[in-house]
Amino acid sequence: MEVTEYLYQIKPVRSDFMENQTQEEQETLQSHFQYLQNLLENGKLVLAGPCLDASFGVVILQNTHEKEAQEIMGNDPAVKGKIMTGQLYPFRVSLIKK
Repeated sequence: MEVTEYLYQIKPVRSDFMENQTQEEQETLQSHFQYLQNLLENGKLVLAGPCLDASFGVVILQNTHEKEAQEIMGNDPAVKGKIMTGQLYPFRVSLIKK
């Protein structure tokens, strides 16, 4: 069975990231949000969001393959801009609210 869904976890590079952001980091986060919105509009994103304590966030992708999922994560402005690290996992959405 071919894996077509992936989850990537992103973590801020600093523990105080949410409390102490530079203007450049804020702009990178805005780009990150727009990037995810674009993935949603293009049918690649199932969901994305942060933990409320901001210790990490998740992005769940669909209709993709491992190489593309790696590229999507690597091109995420938060990862590319080195304000967050990313780790990719093969994933399966088993249940989802309609």
